[in-house]
Amino acid sequence: MAVRSAGSLSQKLPGRQRSLKNARHFEAAGHLADLGLPQALPAGDALTRGHDGQASISRHSEGPGLRGLAAARWPLLTVLAVQAILSLRLIWSNTAFQDEALYLRAGHLEWARWLHQAPIPNFAAYFSGAPVIYPPLGALADSVGGLAAARILSLCFMLGVTSLLWATTSRLYGRRAALLAAGLFATLAGTQFLGALATFDAMALFLLALAAWLGARSADCRPWTRTALLLTAGVTLATADTVKYATVLFTPVVLAVVALVIWRQHGGSTWLAALLTMFSAWLTLVVTAVIAGGRGYWLGITTSTLTRPQSDVPVTTVLRSAYVWTALILVLAVLGAVLASRGNTRGKLLPAVLATAALLVPAEQARLHTTVSLQKHVVFGAWFAAIAAGYAMARLSRVDPGRGWAPVMALPIAASTLFGSMGQAAALYKVWPNAADAVNVLRSAIHAHPGNYLAEDYDVEAYYLRTEVPWQRWSNTYHFSYRGGLPGAPSYQTAISSHYFSLVILDFGDTAATDSQITADMRHTGGYYVLARAGQFTIWASQAPGRLSGRSRAVRD
Repeated sequence: MAVRSAGSLSQKLPGRQRSLKNARHFEAAGHLADLGLPQALPAGDALTRGHDGQASISRHSEGPGLRGLAAARWPLLTVLAVQAILSLRLIWSNTAFQDEALYLRAGHLEWARWLHQAPIPNFAAYFSGAPVIYPPLGALADSVGGLAAARILSLCFMLGVTSLLWATTSRLYGRRAALLAAGLFATLAGTQFLGALATFDAMALFLLALAAWLGARSADCRPWTRTALLLTAGVTLATADTVKYATVLFTPVVLAVVALVIWRQHGGSTWLAALLTMFSAWLTLVVTAVIAGGRGYWLGITTSTLTRPQSDVPVTTVLRSAYVWTALILVLAVLGAVLASRGNTRGKLLPAVLATAALLVPAEQARLHTTVSLQKHVVFGAWFAAIAAGYAMARLSRVDPGRGWAPVMALPIAASTLFGSMGQAAALYKVWPNAADAVNVLRSAIHAHPGNYLAEDYDVEAYYLRTEVPWQRWSNTYHFSYRGGLPGAPSYQTAISSHYFSLVILDFGDTAATDSQITADMRHTGGYYVLARAGQFTIWASQAPGRLSGRSRAVRD
């Protein structure tokens, strides 16, 4: 018998579960498109309709057959393949970024401390994430396959992030919305960039997404299972905040999303119990980690995250840059919030919360008047906004009851990728100078000029030469104190006059004024000459024998 409306489904079948047989019957009647679902469902899937009127998919205990599983997953696998290609093209295109070199080098030193009790710098005092979590993991990958392997580790995390986006959106708004959300996020410039960058950002975002998915997944479970998942989600969320301290900005977002999802599903006060359960697990682990870390970690948290100094970048510049990197997702997420607000269901606020997440980082960095790491941080908010954006595109696609919606919805994503995000990601990957030529020069120069070395951002040089030059022999142009003298210019001048530095590597970047003063000191003192010019780097060498006596205290801000 033909079915007249999707609403009559609940009258014909008990509960909210629909069998695959009935689902196919409705497909023939052209109603699956109205539900925002794919045109074919694998065996084992059932259609459910949430309190906001949007369809979602719940899984029976019996798994689908291999053919059905492949049919359900191949669109996601296609998106992941595209994402992998977009990031892989960047991985071998430049040498290590300063942050990559710092974290990987720190990871190797942490392993040396654990295995051999070797002395290491106090990384915890200035790192913006716990130095004992991602850095050692990245160092393991680096030991196996070098910098490329460490970057591929980040790519694996980012592929997991997209997969969790698909899983979360599918549960909330159906697979059509999930596919569109995954496509939007996977092709974002920041997503491509983080998938090719060996820093803790990708790992932190993966854990953040995992916490959100666990919380959303718990809504369909029985009370005891739900509690276990919420406790796990709280611990996972706290771990994400520990990996990268700035991730805590999105902790309220995850808690709000989970509470809204459970309220949409169950109503009543179940959402409050879930919220308190997840928050308690999060708070317990965070407090325990801060106490266990001690004063050094608290200093790192406050200086790198809680009390970051303001810069002088105009607010309009910060907001414009954030919009350029997330424009399509942001516009569609706002549209999704507007469309959902027109309903009268409990789920209508969820897209608004998801869209708001994309505004948190721009607002915070506009307050600080800085664009430092903005291209990375906006990706965290874009993950949440992509869910609302996928929902909006799925709603718009329902005007086509057939399969024509797919190429139409893919057009803006493809255009944004080809003419926007690909170029943006490539440009982001060329911001820092290629140090390949400079490192090649230094490999031979350190043998001809043994001693102490000064470099503006010595992390890159120290990373590539870590097996040949101990970390104690490197100093930077951010902060330096020589033999108890006044830090800064006086110490540089005294050290150069005594030929404390055998090699000086300058590139006139962030500390251009200090570099100029150091250059003037070397010319005034005499005995220094330009050994080589390698790209943006100028390498000076001392004609005096290198001195290993004396100790410097160089601290990177």
